[in-house]
Amino acid sequence: MLSSHKMNNNRIAIIIVTFNSEKYISNCINAIQNNFSKKNLYEIIIIDNNSSDETVKIIKRIQAEHPSVKLIQNNKNLGFAKAVNLGIRLKKQSDYYLLINPDTIINGSSIINLIRCAIKSDSGIVGGTTYDSNKAQSGSFFRFPNLWVGLFDFTNLRKFDRTDYWHKYFYYLDRDSSNRACFPVDVVTGGFMLITKKTIKKNGYFDEKFFMYLEDVDFCLRAKKIGIKVSHCNDAKTFHFGGGSSNNKDRIRHSAWLFSRKLYYLKNFNLLTNILIQPVFLLDDVYILLNKLFMK
Repeated sequence: MLSSHKMNNNRIAIIIVTFNSEKYISNCINAIQNNFSKKNLYEIIIIDNNSSDETVKIIKRIQAEHPSVKLIQNNKNLGFAKAVNLGIRLKKQSDYYLLINPDTIINGSSIINLIRCAIKSDSGIVGGTTYDSNKAQSGSFFRFPNLWVGLFDFTNLRKFDRTDYWHKYFYYLDRDSSNRACFPVDVVTGGFMLITKKTIKKNGYFDEKFFMYLEDVDFCLRAKKIGIKVSHCNDAKTFHFGGGSSNNKDRIRHSAWLFSRKLYYLKNFNLLTNILIQPVFLLDDVYILLNKLFMK
């Protein structure tokens, strides 16, 4: 539990964005609460993006017993970036903001380890290790994508790269960092990201033009450009169960990804790079659409 005097004085806002998360939200909240003692100054801020299942009812039942849980209900799906920004603006006085996905269970000492890593490394953004349901590490930290990552990892051209070099490059799979407790990286996932108040003041909020996907990469890139350190903490762990998506949820995610990859390159790369990559993205969109039609 967070128990030291220094940690007790930190105000921590845990921000969870939910969308049809009824299967996971109770376990997610319980695991977060197990990280804290009664002395800690923390609140769990849940931003619900117009769930159509029992998510909101479950959260309201939890609220009745735990006043540290706050709920904001949106009347439509605002996407991840905009929902997170709502939570941050609501708790402007917090010292730390922890973003965590609802379909995760965080290990009991992870939050204090994230904060210790942030303090020790003087980092404004820190992420932890995410494991899937098979206890295998999944994408927790990344390099900034370049032209080749965009071409050979973000599109179906990846199928033609037998070495999968650019996928490995993007996910840091070309190096072993398992023996390092806290180390610098380019990007940590927005599904398990600790942000300091100072970082929000200097770097601003997430770019709300990203509905979902790559908003975390964009946020970390902006931070790096102004000298804010980004680190990964191996001693902070969460288990990501995922799954349970409806067809509608899958459709939203897929269309959001196709849009976000175009937006990221338009925003962060020069004209020549976009002249090269945007037509490939469009052709890939057509390929995916045709593939779906013929697969029916």
